Amino acid sequence: WYVNAAELAKPAIASVRESRTNFVPKNWEKTYFDWMENIQPWCISRQLWWGHQIPAWYGPDGHVFVEKTEEEALAAAVEYYLALEGPWKAWVEDKLENFQPGEILTRDEDVLDTWFSSALWPFSTLGWPDQTSELKTYYQTDVLVTGFDIIFFWVARMMMMGLHFMDEEPFHTVYVHALVRDKNGAKMSKSKGNVIDPLDLIDEYGADALRFTLTVMAAQGRDVKLDPARIAGYRNFGTKLWNATRFAEMNEVARNDDFWLNDAKLPVNRWILTELTRAARAVTEGITSYRFNEAAGAAYRFVWNLFCDWYLELLKPVFMGTDEAAKAESRACVAFVLD
Repeated sequence: WYVNAAELAKPAIASVRESRTNFVPKNWEKTYFDWMENIQPWCISRQLWWGHQIPAWYGPDGHVFVEKTEEEALAAAVEYYLALEGPWKAWVEDKLENFQPGEILTRDEDVLDTWFSSALWPFSTLGWPDQTSELKTYYQTDVLVTGFDIIFFWVARMMMMGLHFMDEEPFHTVYVHALVRDKNGAKMSKSKGNVIDPLDLIDEYGADALRFTLTVMAAQGRDVKLDPARIAGYRNFGTKLWNATRFAEMNEVARNDDFWLNDAKLPVNRWILTELTRAARAVTEGITSYRFNEAAGAAYRFVWNLFCDWYLELLKPVFMGTDEAAKAESRACVAFVLD
């Protein structure tokens, strides 16, 4: 069984050409077009143990009935054989008297290609073909995050199926993430013995440190060279933030919902609030532009270089002084910045 992939590919190609679906980084669109514009007929028959069984049934003369359900296939077969004159008509009439479905039709034993079934994922998981509230709410989705190696196998096929069955792209953005390699840039492989088990890293450094390391190294278009020494460094960042919070609590810092930013009078508090706004803007811009390393870098620089190394140090004389109004303002400001 084959799918006319060239026909299915046309609207999927147009979707990217017309920027209804966008690849990030954009250079992966060339890979997408190279595959899609040279696509071949897609054989979807597979001899596997598991999968969606092909919806085709065969009559005793080899005639094929392709329908949504076995009941519909049987109805089509009965109509077909009754219309034939001669022995086939008598044969089906005889079968209908002592009806056994398996005596009229035999189901195709092949299953659909795994990527064919996977291509239905964005809408089949939401109740399709029924028009469910989940389907109405969550299709189309927003961003697909994936690796470059399955742009053709999965991304393109989800787009082809989504446009064919739903008349709409399954997502508006495809974010192609970096490949995680070893510290020397080699692809991890069991035969090379250079596989890094993330569970081992989490046991040693903690999940937060591993997550932050991967984020800060995930520059667009560049693979991640994962060196455990880097994870140790970002674990120190987490410790730095923990110690800063501990220092704040020791100085009676607590959230104050009555604190308004405009109420800040001390220059040091007004300065950190300005830097906080700049950092928040940089983090937001990094996330919305899919430059997650820039978002993580902005958070790192603000927390380590400004909040810890300067701001908290400059507040020590305030916390040790006698100006209660300055202390109250600073406690509320530190709590706000920490949040």
